[in-house]
Amino acid sequence: MLRYSLRRLLAMIPVLLWITVLSFGIIHLAPGKPTDVLTQFNPKVSLEARQRMEQLYGLDQPVHVQYGRWLSRVARLDFGRSFLDDRPVMEKIAERLPITLTLNVLALVLVFGIAVPLGVRAAVRPGGLFDRVTTVLVFLGYSMPSFWLALLGMALFSVTLRWLPVSGLHALDAESWAWWRRLLDMGWHLILPLAVTAVVSLAGLSRYARASLLDVLRQDYMRTARAKGLPQGRVLFHHGLRNGLLPIITILGLSLPDLISGSVVAETIFSIPGMGRLFYEAVMARDYAVVMALVTIGALLTLLGNFLADLAYAAADPRIRVGGAQ
Repeated sequence: MLRYSLRRLLAMIPVLLWITVLSFGIIHLAPGKPTDVLTQFNPKVSLEARQRMEQLYGLDQPVHVQYGRWLSRVARLDFGRSFLDDRPVMEKIAERLPITLTLNVLALVLVFGIAVPLGVRAAVRPGGLFDRVTTVLVFLGYSMPSFWLALLGMALFSVTLRWLPVSGLHALDAESWAWWRRLLDMGWHLILPLAVTAVVSLAGLSRYARASLLDVLRQDYMRTARAKGLPQGRVLFHHGLRNGLLPIITILGLSLPDLISGSVVAETIFSIPGMGRLFYEAVMARDYAVVMALVTIGALLTLLGNFLADLAYAAADPRIRVGGAQ
């Protein structure tokens, strides 16, 4: 098991490097440069000034030279400075990270807390009334684009009914409030973004849980457990659910990057200053340093998520541990 884990960790290094190479090349293929934001709409900036600015940032060098310089800085855990405000990239990320973590951890708990019980309940009696109703509802949620659902929620609950705030994390005068009141206000502002995120993710996860558990319930060892006279609850949760959770473990591992990268759609529409909105703003401004930092962190977390999912597989299913040892 240890040898298998070390091999997987070492195999992640070339994959991560290739991801950064492709991402760096694709970013530089896009029209425009970071200096365009500073010079394009300023008629006083001459062509010579633009060229000097490109030389200052090293944008006049070939792409492979720029990538080599970027990679050497990243090896020292230095992602450079933003082209927009000359702030360190990691400082900007650290500023937005707590907000994104809060939003996505709450969304993840909400989605898994609802989707897995829904899938289990539907799998116990497939084709029943509960199964048919939840199937229709979750597929309605799955078919709705997240941006459309967010705009619809804002129009209904914020503009028409005035029950929830339109956007942001705090009220305008929240700075003068006590900490507990600010915390409640933040929770009030997060209700709509959390609901939108949960509805879109809930459908697919509940279907995964249902399909996986249905497959497990048809296995011979489940019929043997029932024939021995074990209680239905023990058969379902001790023998069935543990094996049925394997696909859910994979999805949980792949959800790790979302905790950090955030939701671009939700954070942009609801004006939440998180990582997703930072990524959107960086792409629009051609801020190469910020974009590459977020892409690299997202790719690393995706690889780590797959690795942790494999380890969780081995913990949940002893057969995988035996196979890995061989």
